[in-house]
Amino acid sequence: MITLFLTTVVSLFSLINPLSAIPVFMSLTANYKAEQLKNTVKKTAIYVFVVCLVSFYIGVFILDFFGITIHALQLAGAIIISRSGFLLLNSQHKNDIQGPIMEESETKEDISFSPLAMPLLAGPGSISLLINLSIASTNWKSNAVIVAAIGIVCFLLFSILYAAPKVFKYMGQSGLRSMSKIMGFIVLALGIQMGVDSIKILFEIS
Repeated sequence: MITLFLTTVVSLFSLINPLSAIPVFMSLTANYKAEQLKNTVKKTAIYVFVVCLVSFYIGVFILDFFGITIHALQLAGAIIISRSGFLLLNSQHKNDIQGPIMEESETKEDISFSPLAMPLLAGPGSISLLINLSIASTNWKSNAVIVAAIGIVCFLLFSILYAAPKVFKYMGQSGLRSMSKIMGFIVLALGIQMGVDSIKILFEIS
């Protein structure tokens, strides 16, 4: 259970990757007062938690509704997660959606759900990971461990975004990019491993 908890925390944190979102977040909230910034960060963390829970508990049922098989999902998830890892390695994970995010945020009073929670933080990679975890989870204990891991990641997300100006000042752009590359390597390895496992299962079935 400890291994499952740590693996989920590291994998999900690497995919959500609030560190690489700091420059975009600071641009979106540049004119916010302290109280408004705190409320936005709090609501963003709550929305990310809800999105993750919905993905974990309901994602499989949605796939069943559309007739998507578990094995197809696992392979698609592996591709999406691998792409996220590749973009992180090239420091492009959050840059590829900066333009639309900046345009949308200019016309919205509350940016905590969209574009912050989705798609900037809880994107296709984290959603795919959680759906795959829900498939692999077989009992209430493992479910509880994964939910606890989601809670920890969202708490870390809140802490990092709330302290974003200090984190950016301390680490700088180069430091954030270095951390993103390390997380990208972990995410890419995770995606490849998921792909290998899903291909093995497909060959066994055939």
